[in-house]
Amino acid sequence: MNKLDGSRDDYVALKGIIAAISSALLFGISPAIAKMAYAGGSNGITMTLMRALFGLPFLFLLAHRQKIKLRVSRAELVPIVLVSTFGAFATTLLLYSSYSYINVGLATVLHYIFPVFVMLTDVLFFKERIAWWKLLALALGFLGVLTFMGSSSANDMVGIVLALASGLTYAGLMVGIERTSIQALPAIQMSIYSHMTSLVLSFVFGSVTNQLNFRLTPAAWLSSVVVALMVAVGAFTLLNYAIITCGASTTSIIAMLEPLTGALFGWIILKESLSGSNLFGFLLIMAGVILVLTFLPKFQPKELLIRLTICPYLG
Repeated sequence: MNKLDGSRDDYVALKGIIAAISSALLFGISPAIAKMAYAGGSNGITMTLMRALFGLPFLFLLAHRQKIKLRVSRAELVPIVLVSTFGAFATTLLLYSSYSYINVGLATVLHYIFPVFVMLTDVLFFKERIAWWKLLALALGFLGVLTFMGSSSANDMVGIVLALASGLTYAGLMVGIERTSIQALPAIQMSIYSHMTSLVLSFVFGSVTNQLNFRLTPAAWLSSVVVALMVAVGAFTLLNYAIITCGASTTSIIAMLEPLTGALFGWIILKESLSGSNLFGFLLIMAGVILVLTFLPKFQPKELLIRLTICPYLG
């Protein structure tokens, strides 16, 4: 039998891993682009709205090209709205709000406790047995994330609670996609409904709090469109696919690549500093991801490379 005829389950799992890595890279790059928009007058709630506003037309186009029907049943609509509201929208709002009280590095570290929340939920509520390599990969990844914390003198409990809450809601997003009827939906369909919910909620919230600002520089508008394409169309859709195919716990470990790529592109694009401890953190995070790559799909390295070259898109 041809070596490339391996298990269908392993093949799907591999595509899920590719999606998770791609999602983490896009999510990680987006803050550096978003900072350019903030310099031109944007803010967290405005970016949340624009991300949905500019991303939805492309998502509708992709759904049309793939002949994906957008109608969902009432039983599916309830978890979609709940996960979109308390996961996607709430996570963005809580994390951005925490930046007003504590520095970004500390907030990021606190947010990236979400893989722990995911695994605890799986163990406590769904009686899942967590493999040793997942626990080791989680530990390596979290230690790596800690190196990106930087020095902080802020101790405001409001900011700490907000950042931790953002990790909890993000874990809820992942578990909700994996453990409810959402799992049966195409990733693009879920992404469309999630961003429609975010669009409405960010408009209402931004209007009530008077935080929406559309007087942006041309560079800020361009950056907003780029972030929308990267996150709404790319990263979030790929994240949905990864959770459905690999599971929330595995995807959450791979998602720890996000602060790594954020720091790297902050260094490349914004000329931000990158310390020796960050480079050590890079090695720890990559060690955790390599563990996932080693134990989940049972491919030899050569076969893995071949599959990566013959599977340029997710179908």
